[in-house]
Amino acid sequence: MDPAIATLEIDSTVTLDQIIEKFSKSDQDLFLIEKELQLHQPYLDEIIDFPHSQSALLTAVVNNPDEKNIFIKNKLVRSIKTSAHSSPAANRVFMGAIRLSQRQRIEIIAALDLGRRYILENSNYKSIELLDLIVLFLVRSAIKITPVSIGKDQWYNPKRHQNTTFKPETAKELKKLKLRLANRSNDGFYSVLILRRLSKPITALSIRFGISPNTITFISLLIGFYSAYLFTQESYILGALFFQLSLIVDCSDGEVARYTRKFSDFGRWFDASTDRIKEYLVYGALAYSATDGSNQFWILAIALMALQTFRHLSDYTFTVFSSAYEGGLQKIDINQSDDGFTSPNWHGESEIKYWIKKILNFPIGERWLAISILAAFGGGELLFPVMIGIGLISLSYAWLTRIRRTLLWRSKSLPKVESSVVLYQQDLILVRRRFGGSFEWMLPSILRVTEISLLSWLLLLVSPTVEGAHLFFIIFGIVYHHYDGLYRSLQNQNFPLWLSALGLRVEGRLIIFTIAIALSLPTMAILLYSLILYIFVASIQWFNQIRPSR
Repeated sequence: MDPAIATLEIDSTVTLDQIIEKFSKSDQDLFLIEKELQLHQPYLDEIIDFPHSQSALLTAVVNNPDEKNIFIKNKLVRSIKTSAHSSPAANRVFMGAIRLSQRQRIEIIAALDLGRRYILENSNYKSIELLDLIVLFLVRSAIKITPVSIGKDQWYNPKRHQNTTFKPETAKELKKLKLRLANRSNDGFYSVLILRRLSKPITALSIRFGISPNTITFISLLIGFYSAYLFTQESYILGALFFQLSLIVDCSDGEVARYTRKFSDFGRWFDASTDRIKEYLVYGALAYSATDGSNQFWILAIALMALQTFRHLSDYTFTVFSSAYEGGLQKIDINQSDDGFTSPNWHGESEIKYWIKKILNFPIGERWLAISILAAFGGGELLFPVMIGIGLISLSYAWLTRIRRTLLWRSKSLPKVESSVVLYQQDLILVRRRFGGSFEWMLPSILRVTEISLLSWLLLLVSPTVEGAHLFFIIFGIVYHHYDGLYRSLQNQNFPLWLSALGLRVEGRLIIFTIAIALSLPTMAILLYSLILYIFVASIQWFNQIRPSR
């Protein structure tokens, strides 16, 4: 159990005053669980032993619509039904367990104090289950609560009309359940159905021998390096197999982290950044093996790298904006019976449609599978034109969907997003300010593809005979620099001033790199500067900066 959490069993003798007192006099999160609730420990661990950034509660899927009493949307609890409050859109059942987070301490105490006064004024509230009241007071005060769902799996709580016999499981069965919960179920089609089934034995062995998630990530990186080397030797089938192996191993690091609860800022950065290194090194390796003496395939490799960078940056930045615009809560008077959410006409989508949409988004599993198949059958000559075509189709689908959602934000006159994620990604000398507006999420991607296109064009214009490999790896270092900026911005961090100065920013790179080529300085020097500064120096600085939080 997380040492930063206290537990209180709820029965008929526990009062709201006792809960307020226990929570307000402690610096620990408080886990409230109805005494009657029986649930396998791995599910309880998902709320007790998981590092939630805000309050969280347990929900389950039920078939009977009359038993559904809690409304979940955009990964937040929106509403709860009681004898005095309706919730027409309810789509889950509250199981009777909630974790109150000290990170929301002031807001929670104020909401519960307000709720206590409502109870004194309204006798109808005295017949409502205590935990239902607490959830009501929190969501009506616009306090965010994360729902943790166990799906349709077994649990018992007669207070929640769940009276089926509860079957205890053996230690072996519980370990198997814990391994299953460590497996992500919301990945792409290929990842869920193939990769994560293949990664389970690696995950089990890693847990058995105590191999850390970061070590697994490093092993995956080494396999990716070897895959790229095989591609340079035109061993396309073997290279494709090792590229897939690196992805299978990479699936295990997150599973081990979730199983062992070994999470860290460094681990998240290391996992994400090494994925980009492996993929783009493979592009370079395939361009090298396909080259015909011209820069044709190196230019195609840069184009594909720019396309994927454009897509990735927009993915992450849009998520920040959508969470702010679509994830917000509004305060509702506790005595108001109607929660404001109507019963949806849309009741979900078919499984086939769900997976088609997943595939159209072209996540890493499907993308790396396509890279492996195309490389195995035709090397870079086949891979680059086909991957650019598929990437453009996927990007068009994603952006059309996001533009439609953005127009809905604008139509609702929602407040400005306060995140600095766009500002920290600008990397400009002349402009250092927020532009605002709901379409601001597009800016980092547009800046990056503009810079890559201009820099490539200027360097080729000044020196048409510039080595394609040199140009690719100069751009590779800059692309990595922007991914570094993205991951820092997501943690509300920026580059230190000395690193930004050495990095030259966008305008500085365009001018100085072009002048260096015009003066016939060796492109190898620019390449080494790009790789050493943007990858090695920046990575060491970032590691030292976040090391205390590991």
